[in-house]
Amino acid sequence: MKKQVSTIVSIILIIVIAVFALMNFESVEVNFGFASFQVPLVLLILICLLIGALIIFLFSSTQNVKKNRQYKQLESEKQQQQAALNAQIDELNNNLKVLETRLKNSTGKQEIGSRDQQITDLQDEIAKLTEKLSSQK
Repeated sequence: MKKQVSTIVSIILIIVIAVFALMNFESVEVNFGFASFQVPLVLLILICLLIGALIIFLFSSTQNVKKNRQYKQLESEKQQQQAALNAQIDELNNNLKVLETRLKNSTGKQEIGSRDQQITDLQDEIAKLTEKLSSQK
């Protein structure tokens, strides 16, 4: 929508300048300080318009170049930060795997320890029952 509005405004300005230039056909003297020329006013207006358009184009193109450089710099910084974050994520995943392995191992040791305790308790109970049996005889 913005482009359409700018195109319409540009066309209107071109028409206004063309009508203004066509209304001024007489020759005028242009003095550059070191030389003077007789030039039709219509040609002078169009030359000045083209010079102004060229200046605007040069300024806008330098700004576009600066913006493109900034964009590329920001893009490279973003990629570096992404790489650093991916490295951190990988490191955290590796740490998670190590901790999960440790947890599994510690859980297994706890189960073995509790079973050993149960076996010891059962052996003690068997010993007590054996003593009871031998004392009853």
